[in-house]
Formats: sequence, structure tokens, C-alpha cells
Amino acid sequence: MVRSHGAGGVRLGPALLRLISSVHTDVVEVARPSLQALSDATGETVSLARASGTQLAIVHFIVADRELRVVPRMGLNLPLFSTSGGRALLALESDDDVRALVGESWDAITENTIKTLPELLRQLKEIRKSGISFDRGETLEGISTMGVALDTLLGRFAVSLLVPTGRFHKNEALYRDEILRCKEAMTREIGKHLAHD
Repeated sequence: MVRSHGAGGVRLGPALLRLISSVHTDVVEVARPSLQALSDATGETVSLARASGTQLAIVHFIVADRELRVVPRMGLNLPLFSTSGGRALLALESDDDVRALVGESWDAITENTIKTLPELLRQLKEIRKSGISFDRGETLEGISTMGVALDTLLGRFAVSLLVPTGRFHKNEALYRDEILRCKEAMTREIGKHLAHD
């Protein structure tokens, strides 16, 4: 599981690295039916992602079966602060941890991107109340997303709906209901992480 590395140091061994890799594979296998059900119910593309440092890394997605659709790239890393899935994951952290992770300021990706930490912290407060995060053209112009975070026994993941902005406004209430239904189903299936204070 671990290997000795120099004077008193250890590093992850190949068995532990394989185990960590299989956890993500297991999550995808368990999540796939719920993600497919969300895509079917909304007619939209769905992604499953996790935090990787300050970036959101997509680990699986289901592309909508319609003409105008969003097609993400596997392994595409996007900033946590600008994406709905990333902000949903950040909302699981304390404000101090968010500040340490993302810093005080950053470069905007589009003209709609949140530009300051106080603005981000205000949004995270709302996300903690509602459980849902939005990206309205902050990461990619013309694309709006809605995300929720899953704090499970297998780790923290974000589920997001990726939608052309023109269609997003019209169907937002449906998307909200369906993404919360998906979160509940996946949390039941995987198991919720219970924090011990």
C-alpha cells in the first residue's frame, strides 16, 4: 500500500494507487444509471466531476441525444470558482478553506465570471441554503450549468447539467427538480459521508 521514501518519508504504493483509481471507476459504475435518468428526464448533457486542486475534473459524462447539445471533454479541467459543480463542491468547505484554496482574486474567464472572493463567498452561502449552484455563462459563453455536490463514502463529487443558455431559462424549474432527484438517488445508492466532530 505504501513505500518507504528516504528518512522517515512514505509515498503511496502501487496497490493503494490502484485502489484509489478503482474508487473513481466504482463511483462511475454506481452513478451511471442515475446520471442517465437525469439526462433522459431533462434531455440535457450531464457530467460527473470531482475537485482536483483548484480545478473541476470531469470523470464521466452522458451527452444529450438532441441536435443542439453541450459536449464536454473528458478530463477537461475548469476552475472551481466559475463552474456550478466547482462552486457546489466549494460550498461543502468552510469560508476559510475556500479562501486558502482559491485565493483572494483571479482572472475572469468571461465577462460574467465572479471576480472577487467576497462575491464568491456570498454565492457559496446561497448554495449552502439551496443545495444548488449555477453557472450562467461564467465559464463558457452561451452555456449555462446547474450543479449539486455529493458528499459520499467514496468521496466528494459534483453532478452538473450542461445546457445551451437559451434553453436553460425556459426549463430551469424542471432541471432543479430533476437534479435534486438525481442527487437523492445517488446519495442513497453510494452512501452519505457522515462528518464526525
